[in-house]
Amino acid sequence: MTVCHFEEEEMPKATFFNLNEAKRARLMRAAQHEFSRAPLPEVSVSAIVADAQIPRGSFYQYFEDKEDLYFYYLGTLVNNMEQHLLSLIKETKGDLFVSMTHFFDYAVEEVVEGPNADIFKNDVATNFQHAQNSNRFGKDRANYPFFKAMRDTEDEISRSVDRTSLKVTSDADLKALQRLIFMVLVHTIGHYFHSQKTNSPESLEDIKAEFSMTLNWIANGALKSKKELG
Repeated sequence: MTVCHFEEEEMPKATFFNLNEAKRARLMRAAQHEFSRAPLPEVSVSAIVADAQIPRGSFYQYFEDKEDLYFYYLGTLVNNMEQHLLSLIKETKGDLFVSMTHFFDYAVEEVVEGPNADIFKNDVATNFQHAQNSNRFGKDRANYPFFKAMRDTEDEISRSVDRTSLKVTSDADLKALQRLIFMVLVHTIGHYFHSQKTNSPESLEDIKAEFSMTLNWIANGALKSKKELG
């Protein structure tokens, strides 16, 4: 896992980055184990420090609380995935839709079968909302390093997209299109997890086909052309 370094108000605290690589890795493995075991409200700091073999007091020298650690850990996952998307966009010479098709195949395998699959199964959306509601954020949530890093990457993705074939006239238009596609991606993966709890679970191939169809609708429209209608 790539270790993220957030600037300005650091998350985690500077003392975390002063640890040697082996100790940081051990703490991150402990975080992965506990976030995989339970939803964030049920996560135990005691379990994390026991697994990481550090004193409980040391935990609070590195992080404000478990939400702080969660955002940092989630940030490493998001950053790795966003960097993969950026590389795809560059490989396809800025083709947003071809890139997103390939990215979905990568993302769904990572989320459903990757080493952090249980974290996603524990409902990242609910955990994310719980962490956001922490009183620590106050009114300065937009400047919190996790959210700032996401905005910076979104900007970099926007700069890398070839706009010549897109009906966008501004940066805001392009970002709205990106958010629409990502909402479809998240909804499709969420639908997969929900289906696994029913009598008719969907396969990975099912949701890949569903995403491809929806992406095609966004790119080309859901209405038949006059030529197709005859």
